[in-house]
Amino acid sequence: MQFVEFTSGAHTLRGMLHLPQGRRPFPAVMLCHGFSGHRIEAHFLFVTIARRLARAGVAALRFDFAGSGESDGEFADMTVSREVDDAAAALEFLRRHPAVSPDRIGVAGLSLGGAVAALLAGRRGADLRAVALISAVAEPARILSFIRTGKFEVQLAQRDYIDWDGLMVRRAFLQDLERLTPAEAIAAWPGPLLVVHGSEDATIPPSEAYTYRQRRADADTPTRFEIVRGADHTYNSLEHTERLCELLEGFFREKL
Repeated sequence: MQFVEFTSGAHTLRGMLHLPQGRRPFPAVMLCHGFSGHRIEAHFLFVTIARRLARAGVAALRFDFAGSGESDGEFADMTVSREVDDAAAALEFLRRHPAVSPDRIGVAGLSLGGAVAALLAGRRGADLRAVALISAVAEPARILSFIRTGKFEVQLAQRDYIDWDGLMVRRAFLQDLERLTPAEAIAAWPGPLLVVHGSEDATIPPSEAYTYRQRRADADTPTRFEIVRGADHTYNSLEHTERLCELLEGFFREKL
């Protein structure tokens, strides 16, 4: 495991690169964390996934988006479009790394990071071999409908930001989110896709996973679809974490 730094625009992003044992170059997967998350994620989920992939012969890069974790920048300046820029920078870092095979790179995204992964596939699809969406946001308008109700609506009427559990979320984030269509982006991408969602996800409903599946069905592109029974948004049990790791390991070993 190596601490790494790379740049995205004016920011230095920081992360950890997990490299397998054996002969280089390796296939690689970049992990995109969720809204207000970081490269470790809840109950060390991204650490567990990265270690599992590395043992299976697949390098894994988990990094902090600008304004999150230990990367440069302020969270208040974060937008999803900027996170897509960060993900593109991470992709370029992997493509240039001497231990990584540049034509065998995949991406996995959790929650809003799943939307980032889908949008990255729409932008840089030729440089990606496989995509996995975990508890991913498909239609951002549903998030916006929640934010624009109750106390958040009152806050936005008075100022340019909302207080999200002690984090400043600016109106620019909401305006950017409103124009993004991750489900359409991934539907247009012709490569293999894994969609995983917990049946008991109370944060991002499983209907978002079905949206991804339907859009891909309309586009006639290869998709594996898995609902993990009993799992919540971040797979907070040993059983559900193990099932998620099994799915990701099998998918990326096969497709990369």
